[in-house]
Amino acid sequence: MTQTTYPTHTLTVGDKTLAYRVDGTGPDVVIVHGVGGHKEDWAGVAAALAGTHRVYAIDMLGFGESSKTGDDLSMPVQAEAIKALLDANGIARADIVGNSVGGWVAATFAAAYPGHVRRLILIDAAGFRAMFEGAPPVNFDPSTVEEMQQLIDITVNSAVAKTPGLAERALQRYVASGEKAITATWGMSLFKSPRLEEVLPKISAQTLVLWGADDRLFPSVLAGLFAAQIPNARSQLVPGAGHFPQIDNPPATIAAIAGFLG
Repeated sequence: MTQTTYPTHTLTVGDKTLAYRVDGTGPDVVIVHGVGGHKEDWAGVAAALAGTHRVYAIDMLGFGESSKTGDDLSMPVQAEAIKALLDANGIARADIVGNSVGGWVAATFAAAYPGHVRRLILIDAAGFRAMFEGAPPVNFDPSTVEEMQQLIDITVNSAVAKTPGLAERALQRYVASGEKAITATWGMSLFKSPRLEEVLPKISAQTLVLWGADDRLFPSVLAGLFAAQIPNARSQLVPGAGHFPQIDNPPATIAAIAGFLG
């Protein structure tokens, strides 16, 4: 069977370019990946939703085929890029899905533009205050294959994490993509972004806080704690999944997302 491929679209956002892919027809859904991820990582989810939704999978500014320029890649700037995407495509309201730092972006957008969000899904979201306290559990800017393997091990639970040569290839792509070169800019952007605790109470959209039950980076107890801070939210765990449920347990992740979006 021939797999359908979708071309990358680009959108000018100020002095930057946002890259994204579109799949399907129906109510609009925007998917935001996390650090180290890209729009292509969500191809399986997009394909599963495409029969009932029009899915926009973006590369966050600073990642993939989007611009890696400028000195501000903060969550408000990323949220403005999503607003520009909706405006450019004539979308009044959309469902927003974000994983890890992408969840932080999605939450920031939902708090800033409540009238533009129909439903919100936060998946193993980053950006909470405790994340910035103490030493990180792993080097998030790996320079060696060993460091990259440690990062993969703590974020991915599936057998894919132990695929021979995976860490080496991932490090090569990380350097070649230009993403490693903007690590300092990205780090400063994270520190000056509003924390999740500041934005969650401002969210009015119906929200699902979805979490990998076996997340070793951010423990799953956070799902219930974050949901309690959003007026109209509930939490759900994905069994057998770590920080990236869409990688570890795609069927359960897709079922949870599709069931919530309807």
